[in-house]
Amino acid sequence: NAVKVGDRLYPCPACARLMYWPEVKFRGIGRRVMRGEPPKTGLERFSSPPLMVPDLEGATGEDVVTELCHVLEDHGFVENGLLIAREAMKREAVCSTAVGGGVAFPHVRGVEGGGLTLAVGIHHKGVRFGAPSRQLTRLFFFMVIPTAASSFYLSLLAGLSQTLANKEKRDKVLACNTSAELWKTLMRMTRATIK
Repeated sequence: NAVKVGDRLYPCPACARLMYWPEVKFRGIGRRVMRGEPPKTGLERFSSPPLMVPDLEGATGEDVVTELCHVLEDHGFVENGLLIAREAMKREAVCSTAVGGGVAFPHVRGVEGGGLTLAVGIHHKGVRFGAPSRQLTRLFFFMVIPTAASSFYLSLLAGLSQTLANKEKRDKVLACNTSAELWKTLMRMTRATIK
């Protein structure tokens, strides 16, 4: 309660880190697992069907990232989608997260108040996003990464990269027309690569 009042700085008695009360509400993915239910596995640990967007409409890379951030905000996974989008684009200005094959992994690190969260979007025409060889980017995997989940982020990114290195699999993802279809396709494809 003293930390919540915020009248002075309070160091942790065990590690000496400064403690603070976060301004944002804590977020999670869906409902908690009930006793006796199998735990979430694979992609299901980091995302959910409402975060699949098979028809991105933005005209620029920034529009696309903003669109995905609004989806995250609309479904209660982040507090301020516009702020998250701005931070992601600042990161993109330093070095693009677009890779070969028309795939990009834009992300924001250090966002507190929730878990590692992934939103996926398809832009059928493609937009310029700093990809090698000036290739248009059509698949966007946007991640919100809290500080505590950095190691999970790397394994998620590695699993997605391994899966999407296969052109046939990328084409199957691009062929999805609904959120449900996109979710099922990604869940099936990443079963072996995301633990």
